[in-house]
Amino acid sequence: MAREIRPVVVRRRNKFEVEEAIKDLEKRGFVLQHPLTMFSNGCWFAKMQKVVNL
Repeated sequence: MAREIRPVVVRRRNKFEVEEAIKDLEKRGFVLQHPLTMFSNGCWFAKMQKVVNL
């Protein structure tokens, strides 16, 4: 049975914290799906997904 790979959503209040989280996930084999974006409530958001080699 194939395992479904779901995207990881990174949300942080500070831009520095979300950039550090993105770097950490990239080291673990994740790639950015949605660029780093700031919402109107001041929350930073990015979406990442694991690279799977079949």
